[in-house]
Amino acid sequence: MRLRIGIVLWLMSWVPFAVIVGADSAQRAAIWTAQVVIGILGLGLAGTAFATMVKTVGWRHAPAAAWRTLLHGQTAMVVAAPAEPPV
Repeated sequence: MRLRIGIVLWLMSWVPFAVIVGADSAQRAAIWTAQVVIGILGLGLAGTAFATMVKTVGWRHAPAAAWRTLLHGQTAMVVAAPAEPPV
């Protein structure tokens, strides 16, 4: 769920709200500042969720697990990667 929320926050930071509402220069600066902060928070939230997923399933299976989590919203579908055989 944190992955979804983080991605939505990051995507919302790219919507040109200042242009849509027709803000003047002071309002535009405040809206852009808020959007940058929201985007950074979204990247942080999604990044920590992805990092936890990488630790669970490994780098090789992380993109597929992230995609499944993003689509279905269930981290329970993420299964641990098989252990590497000893060398």
